[in-house]
Amino acid sequence: MNTSIRTNELEYFLDKKIISEKYDIFSLETSDKYIKHGSYILDASILCNDIKSIKFESGRKILILMNKSNENKKRIKELFKKIEDGDTFSIEEQDVEAVKDYLLIQLLLNALGSYESEVLKYNNLTGHLYCFHPNWIKRGKEKQESIIWKIPCLELSVTSDLRLDISVKTFTSERLRNKITFKKRKFEDYPKYIFAANNTLRRRLKEDKETSFIQRQVDGVKSEITFLDIQNIEKFEQSKMGVLNYVIKSFNQKYAGISSLKFREKEVGQRLDYTKSVQRENALRVKEKLASEKIRLVDIIGDEYSRIFCEKIKDLLKSKYDLDISIGKKVLNEDLNLLLIHNADYYEGENDPHDKKYEGIAVQHITFEDFADSSEFAIDTVIHELIIKKDLQEKKISLFDWPKLGFTVPVSFGIETEINEIERFFFMKVNPNGSFEIKEQVLSLFEMNEYSELVGIFENAEEKSEVIKGLIRLDNGNINVIKDTGLFTIPEVELIEKHLREGDNKLRGKERREELLSSCLDIKTYEENGNLFYFVGIIGEGMRQNIQRGTIIRKIDGYNGAPIEFNEILPMMNVSFVKNGQLTVMPFPFKYLREYISAL
Repeated sequence: MNTSIRTNELEYFLDKKIISEKYDIFSLETSDKYIKHGSYILDASILCNDIKSIKFESGRKILILMNKSNENKKRIKELFKKIEDGDTFSIEEQDVEAVKDYLLIQLLLNALGSYESEVLKYNNLTGHLYCFHPNWIKRGKEKQESIIWKIPCLELSVTSDLRLDISVKTFTSERLRNKITFKKRKFEDYPKYIFAANNTLRRRLKEDKETSFIQRQVDGVKSEITFLDIQNIEKFEQSKMGVLNYVIKSFNQKYAGISSLKFREKEVGQRLDYTKSVQRENALRVKEKLASEKIRLVDIIGDEYSRIFCEKIKDLLKSKYDLDISIGKKVLNEDLNLLLIHNADYYEGENDPHDKKYEGIAVQHITFEDFADSSEFAIDTVIHELIIKKDLQEKKISLFDWPKLGFTVPVSFGIETEINEIERFFFMKVNPNGSFEIKEQVLSLFEMNEYSELVGIFENAEEKSEVIKGLIRLDNGNINVIKDTGLFTIPEVELIEKHLREGDNKLRGKERREELLSSCLDIKTYEENGNLFYFVGIIGEGMRQNIQRGTIIRKIDGYNGAPIEFNEILPMMNVSFVKNGQLTVMPFPFKYLREYISAL
């Protein structure tokens, strides 16, 4: 069983002496207030073959990496004479030893833009590194196959604390500009790119006639790239982890002897698996709750199709939960009410039943268009949501055996949320028997109570640019703070690639999962420098061959030096009723808080 995991923190080697012998680095600083992110100067320099990469250092300064030459400074000056606003820049050669490590690594990464590869395409645009796989490109159908509409990319960036971040960016064809809302910047203000002959992106020049692309997404659409796919080597190479693996290998090959990158390992402390016994216990809690309630399916649509659909749901609930439900036209106060309605697009904002509030009644919507084809898989989610709404009405947790945790005094959970552009604070106090109360706390200098200090923690975090996901005040008065870290876990991508290239596509079984995917499975913690970190992966039992999203890592801080007491909190995430078939990344009381807020 694996006792260590890897994160996106970099462990690196840089021989700055040899790097300084092979490359020149120049700093270019404008006399203007700042360099616009879409400024032509950021891409024009890349069009010069002598320049290998470019990177923002600050709002007014950029760094340029060039192959070593006594003529470099002269070449830059000549280039900048041809560029609008080029005369506002001063040029200074940098001592490689003085360049911060994260900036130097990013410059070397960005220089992969000239790295020849059939598997992956690299683009160093506006000081960033974008990678894309040709199969990600979105083209027209049938007769329009030659038309490229979108090019989803992965941006790889090195943070100042030496993490390697990956994020999905999309370059969209100007043909779709009418489907994009432009507010802060007009279409004309965006840098334009064309799809070049070598299947990479480059800045559009005046003489170019091809269709251009801008880095924006069509309204209401989000590009998705699978985090990890182990069905076969082709699928793996098209996943985020396949790309990351390829980039790191390319980097280490290109800079062999002068630089290398790998990911830091962490020793796992505690782990909590979603075992079959836990699964049975969770399912039993749901069944016991449903046995004591009446379920009513309310047909708001009222046509022949909805009537047939209601009968299908009735049969499904009977076979899955052994429930006999009633079907009608009106909501009943004492029942758990499932409302069958159309989706929001159907109503277009007029007489939309989504907007109707039902005070003191448990109501959960089922949208006909979104639910019809996946009702068998989505019914668990609907039932869980309905029970949570009933729990909020009765102010007692029924989906989880709270007394089993052994708390002898109340435990409080707090979150910050924005409603109508106003920051608001809500707290849930859970008693030892599972009953609870939820209260909003207003920031006030004149009213001090048990939640005032907690509100202050949120306020102080904003000043420090920290992201707090939630607060927990434990039974002894200690406060633990859940914070974002920017970290995520990395599976054993090198081994996965090795097995897949050897034709071994059956990477299943408990031992294989532990060998290759331990960083992505179940709930685990590790300690570092006196801090506790935790992550919640996918359920290890019966794992599928692809993982859609990465596993993020969060940090637990003890407020004002309080000890970290998170072990008894971990079981609150070892449940699947918050996210159907998946574990929840935050203790489940936060789900109750979010549901309460959404009903306001």
